[in-house]
Amino acid sequence: MIGFVNRYIATIILLLSVLISSFEISILGKPISNYVNLQLILIYVFKISNPGLNFGKGIFLFLISIINDVLNGLLFGTSGILYFIVFAVAAFQASIKLRSFFISEWFSFGVSLIFAYTVFFGLEILYNHHLQLSQISINLLLTLMIYPIFWFIISKLVSQNAHR
Repeated sequence: MIGFVNRYIATIILLLSVLISSFEISILGKPISNYVNLQLILIYVFKISNPGLNFGKGIFLFLISIINDVLNGLLFGTSGILYFIVFAVAAFQASIKLRSFFISEWFSFGVSLIFAYTVFFGLEILYNHHLQLSQISINLLLTLMIYPIFWFIISKLVSQNAHR
């Protein structure tokens, strides 16, 4: 049982974050998901800290994205596109690094967020959903600002488990 949990810890945590984000937990009258996208942070940090991670060759990532789309009322496939954009940038960053440099990882995470949110905004406009650019900008900035906290926690956990 412990071997299963260790092997699929990233997928389990990502799924739990999707399920928890679907609850009506709000700050200032808006859901937490309007302020920060925890799933994008988790995907990026887990891939950077464990370059061999592939979320079941992308199948688990795709299934989790479908669950997120259904629970949050998004267009089918929107989360999948965002998840795979961030995952692709993280995979590229993980493949070229010799050792972990937080600043370069944080910068590339920011680039992946800009690209992902640009695609998201384009999809929302294409399907005539009313979405404010300020809402996306706040989400992007807060997600980028919260990234160091999760990077520190997950990189410490992965490095502790690697020494055992």
